[in-house]
Amino acid sequence: MEGAFDMTDTPERHLLISARSFGRNDPRHLDVLKNDGFVIHEYREGENADLDEVRELLPRIDAWVVSTFPVDVETLSRCTDMKVIVKHGVGVDNINVPEATRRGIPVLTAPGSNHIPVADLAMTHLLSFTRRIIAAHQSVQQGRWERFLGSGVHGKTLGIIGVGRIGRAIAERARGFGIHCIGYDPYQDADFFTEAGVTRITELQDLLGRSDFVSINIPLTDETRGLISDRTIDLMQPHALIINTSRGSVVDEAAICRALEKKRIGGYATDVFETEPPGNSPLLAFDTVQCSPHIASYTEDSMRSLGECVIEGITAVFSGERPEHILNPEVLTVSESTR
Repeated sequence: MEGAFDMTDTPERHLLISARSFGRNDPRHLDVLKNDGFVIHEYREGENADLDEVRELLPRIDAWVVSTFPVDVETLSRCTDMKVIVKHGVGVDNINVPEATRRGIPVLTAPGSNHIPVADLAMTHLLSFTRRIIAAHQSVQQGRWERFLGSGVHGKTLGIIGVGRIGRAIAERARGFGIHCIGYDPYQDADFFTEAGVTRITELQDLLGRSDFVSINIPLTDETRGLISDRTIDLMQPHALIINTSRGSVVDEAAICRALEKKRIGGYATDVFETEPPGNSPLLAFDTVQCSPHIASYTEDSMRSLGECVIEGITAVFSGERPEHILNPEVLTVSESTR
């Protein structure tokens, strides 16, 4: 679908929206950009969009709001007049940022307030799993009246891998349930942990061995891919619950299946999968797996905040200002001298 808005005093600029949600939950976001003189092109990801057609359009595009579309070397080679690429969210594992930097294209993220619903969902998974809410709900629906013995969370230990905005928000919620929070994050200093109310653990293996629950809140990088593996699972307590609201590939799903079969861990609660949708993933056969369809940040409030963050970033770039959430600020001086 393609639309246009004509402004006689503003040069025509083309904006590609492939992100699935931007402008849909709050159409006013699109109106703002149209009023700023952008011609809007919508090719929504996950809706049988012709990826070749999207790539053919790229040489005409000045700004791009993207979600999961692969912004790789081949794709970036077609971005001959691109002024900015904005991720509708924070995870940029689908964007080749070094290549974008080499081409002088600013890459922005839009964190908005997504740490709040992500933290809420992580705690929802933890509480739902420990109280066996899904099984209990299904039992009542099916006309049975069974008692499901759950486990408490008060006094237990939550190990948080990645104590950034999301990890910190999870700790804030967990402490309200009387859960002791420990965390591992080599990129945060001791003062940050103190402010977050999280006990700092300097070695990952120590955190895994001490935790009743393990919450994963890290980006997908070469370093973090497959972080939860046979080796790291062997360090965990046999009743441990792993909660993943980051990226599916930070966990080796085959290793999770082996651990569940051998009862080496208590369960796996995840919002993300290595392949999405997961199809006939063997994980889905386990009653000790609880899952949701990548909805951690998908709330009305969060989508509104994300959209506003996207607009702020685009507006800053086209106004010659420094955008707040830029991953490669070094391109700004390049842009000024070459464009």
